[in-house]
Amino acid sequence: MARAGYPAWDDDEAFFDERPARRARRKPVRWFRMILLSSLIVGGLVYFAQQQEAEVQVTARRGVPSSVLVAPAPIWSPVAATPALYAIEKASAPHIEARQHTSGAREDILTLGRFGDAHHVRLTLIQGSTDPARSFFVDIVRRAAQAGLAVSRNAQSRMLATKFGSVEAAAMTLVGKIEQDCQTFRFADADSSFGFQGWVCGADALDDAQLACFIDGIALGNAASPSLKALFVRAERNRTEACGPSARTASIGVRTPPRP
Repeated sequence: MARAGYPAWDDDEAFFDERPARRARRKPVRWFRMILLSSLIVGGLVYFAQQQEAEVQVTARRGVPSSVLVAPAPIWSPVAATPALYAIEKASAPHIEARQHTSGAREDILTLGRFGDAHHVRLTLIQGSTDPARSFFVDIVRRAAQAGLAVSRNAQSRMLATKFGSVEAAAMTLVGKIEQDCQTFRFADADSSFGFQGWVCGADALDDAQLACFIDGIALGNAASPSLKALFVRAERNRTEACGPSARTASIGVRTPPRP
């Protein structure tokens, strides 16, 4: 009779053994569903994020205008040279070029003859200059380079007494297609921010008296500002008789050949 209970116990044991087996078969299905669902959610989030980023980029492109490259304004700009601000006494009408700096400074370049001619003058007058102080030699080298020339030889500078005051001068040899001996000079007045630089070249070398009289012959036109007129009025009061109307400046008057 006791054995009669074994089959029932065996059935219970079989019942309990089946449940873990079913769980073992169902478990991979549930994990597959979770993985699939998570993948779909992640994919959807990525898709919406990409769409949002694309919309932001399109909006940014529409809102920001395309950049336009604009070249900066040149530091120096040409200005009308007439009416002329300056003139050179006892000389024919010079060729004049004028330009203005963005700071307001102005340069007028007066040229008589061409480099290599028997008589040649190049005079640069500056009003309102803000350039830093440089040595005399460096200034002349810069001006020569602007004219397409170079300095090959230079003598010791000296001071000349003129109506403007002391003017620094030196004999230099300028080089272009040819070489030419010249007398270079420079003047600067810090109080009025006015100055000039240049050279006189030619077959006949100028002595100090002739060069000083040539510099005294720098005159002012009618279109000048009141401050510049006042400076030249003071300068004329300092002019010596040696450079008056009957002075030797007539001997160094430069006649320019007609320009083509």
